[in-house]
Amino acid sequence: MKERNSLRDTIFQVIADNPGIHFREIQRKSGSAVGQLEYHIYQLEKQEKISIKQDGKLKRYFVVTGTGFSERKLIYYLRNGITREIVYDLLSGDSILADRFVKGRRAKQAKIREAIAELIHEGIIESRVDHGNQILFLRDPAAIKAILNRFRESFLDSLTSNVLSLLD
Repeated sequence: MKERNSLRDTIFQVIADNPGIHFREIQRKSGSAVGQLEYHIYQLEKQEKISIKQDGKLKRYFVVTGTGFSERKLIYYLRNGITREIVYDLLSGDSILADRFVKGRRAKQAKIREAIAELIHEGIIESRVDHGNQILFLRDPAAIKAILNRFRESFLDSLTSNVLSLLD
């Protein structure tokens, strides 16, 4: 029983250190088998120690304590590729024309428009119209910078993993 709790504690700590992490990344960092990980995640969720949010085909995992709902929401959007790109671009400037983000094929454009609408709905970004152009800006850039600083290693790990997966 002690070994099971030890692995569960490890999994919990991996999620705590890397909020918004997905299943395969938890598996890699914890060194657990798929079946073991599924069991312990189920138990942690049942005990209401973690929460799970669907992100397309991925599930993102968060600890319930230590981060508030608004922090978990921001982290979720920083983990998603399309919304992360929008937020990062907005962090680098004061405000940006919405049309600048909408590029690529029609399907990608639709996803970007949907992501912008979701970020506006969630209160992460705001929109205003100036001379007929939709302009986007972050509602609270300081909160986003604080999260990126607090979980810096976690975001660097995911960035490195993404780059390495592109090279494979």
